[in-house]
Amino acid sequence: MYEYESFESCDTDDQTLVNESENQAIVDNPLTFHCGRCNTVWADSRGACGEAACVNSLICLKITQDVTIKDKMETKQEGPMAACSYNALHCSGCKDFIGVVLYSTPPHLAALRSLFLLKKDNMYCYVFNTGQLVKASTLNLNTQRTLSERLSELKRLIQEVECNLDNVSALMDDGCMDDMTTSSVQ
Repeated sequence: MYEYESFESCDTDDQTLVNESENQAIVDNPLTFHCGRCNTVWADSRGACGEAACVNSLICLKITQDVTIKDKMETKQEGPMAACSYNALHCSGCKDFIGVVLYSTPPHLAALRSLFLLKKDNMYCYVFNTGQLVKASTLNLNTQRTLSERLSELKRLIQEVECNLDNVSALMDDGCMDDMTTSSVQ
């Protein structure tokens, strides 16, 4: 079964879930995440949003159809997972247990609710740029920007586009005025 021993010390605020640097390694080097046993693809780097080192898991917003979410919700009453309700995730290829989706958690795990936690120990990553298949446990997957950083970048780009549109509109207005002046003089 999934090892939850380190959940008690798991700090999951936005600052520690993902590295806040502007490192573009995963964007520049796309990855797919595969089963270490049967090579079934579970997710890719576009759906990954970091890692929860306290449980040695990759945090994903979405997974492939090759990951089965068990219907039966499980609850732990004692130990590090006390007061947590979750659905188990299994590989559809080999049927191995590969992670969880947490639904009800204590406050210190709240940031992980409704996200897919894929166990890194049983996962390989295919790195497109190099064509290599490497163990996920050897990679630091906290290199993606946070959602707030992405939104800030998007806002900046929107402002830049709006500014450029204003400049184009001003040029077009000047051009129309020149055309009107030229036609009225004739």
